[in-house]
Amino acid sequence: MPGGIDGLFNIFEVDAETLKYDEIAMQSDIEQFGLYTYDEFNDILPVSEAVFNAFNGKFLKVAIGKGLIDIHTLERLVDMYSEFLINC
Repeated sequence: MPGGIDGLFNIFEVDAETLKYDEIAMQSDIEQFGLYTYDEFNDILPVSEAVFNAFNGKFLKVAIGKGLIDIHTLERLVDMYSEFLINC
């Protein structure tokens, strides 16, 4: 993973035996923090729906809630990588 994108991955706990997301812990995180809809996220940080889906934008609410990333860092990443996201 390129540097500076912590919080966009490893949002959920992984079960060491199955190497899959721990579904119970994942559901608990989703219940605690919720998920973004595209419209809700787009009101905060305008991106195309394709970009939102490509980066699993709905789960970013959990990442923010857990303190893995903040909205200011997401804004910086969008600014930094916007030239690559234009056609998305």
